[in-house]
Amino acid sequence: MVPDERVTKSAERCSLHPGSAAVATCDGCGRRLCLSCAVPVRGRVLGQECLAEALGDESPPQPAEGGSRSSRVRDLVAGISFTVAVITTILPWSRFGEGAGMFGAWGRPRWSTLTAAAAVLGLLLWLVRGRAPALSGAGWNLALAGLGALVALGGVLAGLRPPFASRAWFAPWLAAATGVVALLACLPTPVRRVRQDAERS
Repeated sequence: MVPDERVTKSAERCSLHPGSAAVATCDGCGRRLCLSCAVPVRGRVLGQECLAEALGDESPPQPAEGGSRSSRVRDLVAGISFTVAVITTILPWSRFGEGAGMFGAWGRPRWSTLTAAAAVLGLLLWLVRGRAPALSGAGWNLALAGLGALVALGGVLAGLRPPFASRAWFAPWLAAATGVVALLACLPTPVRRVRQDAERS
């Protein structure tokens, strides 16, 4: 092999995954493919875009968006976060006085009540969404993220502004932390969205 040719071949990268070396070119469109993009079909190598055209009705169904392992893990993290947030509402929210007993978040309307209501609604929505595939769209994820934000906001404000003549216990801060985790688990990351847009085009 000529040295110049070896350098050129090692520098070729997959057109969808620039971090991966190209191992083949698509016989349909000529695009460079890495190992995960290259699909051998009837003696040819094709990319996902040309696969459906080559196979026609025989093409395998594309996996549903949101069905990946990472999205399932993020969904599970959101459910656990809302569950822990609900459990924190059973604990005392202040060291003494109002909110110092069990179910300390459920007293008179205050910031802890906002946290408790948002945590219960978030857990209920998460449970219903798990049983109804029609509720798995981006709008429902944003609704869960909004409830996570309310849990976090209520927890922080309850911790900073406990009932008169009292001090906050650790429950508001734990609820705030779980609210932030639920918020982050339900929001799609910008990098993931950019990657999905690049793979579609």
